[in-house]
Amino acid sequence: MAMTATYQIGDEVPPLSKTLSQQGINLFEKSGGTEGPSQFTDEETARSTLGTRGTVASGRMSVTFGAEMLRRYFGPKQYNRGGMVEFRFLRPVRPGDTVTFTGKVTAIDRTVDGARVIVGVTATNQKGDVTAVGSGSCIVPSLSLPAEE
Repeated sequence: MAMTATYQIGDEVPPLSKTLSQQGINLFEKSGGTEGPSQFTDEETARSTLGTRGTVASGRMSVTFGAEMLRRYFGPKQYNRGGMVEFRFLRPVRPGDTVTFTGKVTAIDRTVDGARVIVGVTATNQKGDVTAVGSGSCIVPSLSLPAEE
């Protein structure tokens, strides 16, 4: 039998780093059903739509990577059944950027059949600029919690 992970406030989530390429951004957009030029896939459209020098990655990519980090932390079975993540986007992420997602358990709200473990999540680029902040959570069984005082 696998050992059950335990969660406590202050626990660090192992970080996840992703380096974005234009090809990866294009594939991500295509997988979501987006066809044709957009600010994510075409430099000219990005310049005219956003006024930027080049393309940017969609915020959905950051959400996907944040979810990947939390899925690894909680385990796919738990996270896929009771997990979520949401972000506020602060800075654009561009092709060539390496973004590191970090997290820390900030709260544990007990529920009838376990608890919702809440994680503060931050995305930071290679320059040290925070690109997104938010939180994620996952419902875990009560066996995953320290005994109540």
